[in-house]
Amino acid sequence: MMDTTNTTLYLSQDDLLDLHAYIVATYGGLLGIASQDRLTTVLNAPRQAMFGAELYPDLCSKASVMTFLIIKDHPFLSGNDGTALIAMLRFLESNGHTLRADIGSAELVWLVRALAHSDMDREGLEAWLRENVVGANPPSTLQAE
Repeated sequence: MMDTTNTTLYLSQDDLLDLHAYIVATYGGLLGIASQDRLTTVLNAPRQAMFGAELYPDLCSKASVMTFLIIKDHPFLSGNDGTALIAMLRFLESNGHTLRADIGSAELVWLVRALAHSDMDREGLEAWLRENVVGANPPSTLQAE
C-alpha cells in the first residue's frame, strides 16, 4: 500500500519488505531486517523537511536518498543492493516515471556497484537519475490506497 503526501506516492514499510523478500527469494540471501532504525530512516528520508522546506523536493532527489540509504546503511540482513535497485524502480513507477528504455542491466549493475563502493555519492545518483528518468504517466492517474 502506498502512502501519499504532496502527490508523491511513497513506498510503505510493507512495500519495502515485500521487495526485499522478492530479492532474497529470487537471488538468495538472508531474509530479515538488520536494523529497524535504519529501515525507518530509509522510509522517512524522502519526506524530510527543515524549516518548512522539503530537503528532497522532487522525485529524483527523493529516489536518490532512499536508494543510497538502502545501499549504504544496510537495513536488511542481505540483499540490500538488489532491494535498493528494485525499490528505486518501483518508487519511480509508482509516481508515473521510469528509466529511459535504452538503460540496460549492465548500466544498472554499474550504478549499484558505484554506489556500494563509494565511487558515486547520493548527489551523483541524483544527477544520474535526472539524466535518465522519463515521465510515463502523471502521478494523479495512479490510484493511491
